[in-house]
Amino acid sequence: MKKVFAFILLFQVMTLLTGCSEICVGPNCIIGESDSDLVDTSNVLPYVHINGYGTETTKNAYILFEAELRDYVKYQVAYLACTCRDSIVNYWSVMYIEVAKGTNEVMIISWDKDGQNGHYTPGTWGDSSGDSSQNYVTYEQFKNDFVPWFIGKALYDFEGIYVFDNDGHLGISNDVIIQEQDLIDEFAGSSVSTNNILRVIKEILAYHETIYS
Repeated sequence: MKKVFAFILLFQVMTLLTGCSEICVGPNCIIGESDSDLVDTSNVLPYVHINGYGTETTKNAYILFEAELRDYVKYQVAYLACTCRDSIVNYWSVMYIEVAKGTNEVMIISWDKDGQNGHYTPGTWGDSSGDSSQNYVTYEQFKNDFVPWFIGKALYDFEGIYVFDNDGHLGISNDVIIQEQDLIDEFAGSSVSTNNILRVIKEILAYHETIYS
């Protein structure tokens, strides 16, 4: 009786399988021309990351949130600035940035509160923040001194600027002179943060111009 039952069950399974036009089991059974067909990459922003030794590698930033309003667009963008610290403190940052439509200029940059009303915290600061009493650059200095350098600027304002240093950075030099040399001197010890913030913002502005111009 058991043999008869097993035969009937096998017959039903075979009938089910032969009735399917496509059936496959296992990790190799992917429908589509390539793996990229299964992954949405519309929110990926490739950028050229530069580490503290001057080595450049292509990495991805990710648009986590994008909201178009009448006059501007809100973005949350995740990126990794520092890759040379121990993994226990090597966190990703999330930049909240508002970019105007029409002029394509940076309006607001934040790594903590929403720029409009402060009720939300869409940003996260993943880099280190030193003690000003020990001459380390603090997160407050980034907010109060470095961020204003970007406000009101569009992509064309950063043409020819690859590093935040007029003397070059480990063999990488700009094609133009940054006028705010005092600001460069203030952040001279934070090249990983300043250079990669600059490069990510340039990619955000390039993306913005492509979509909203």
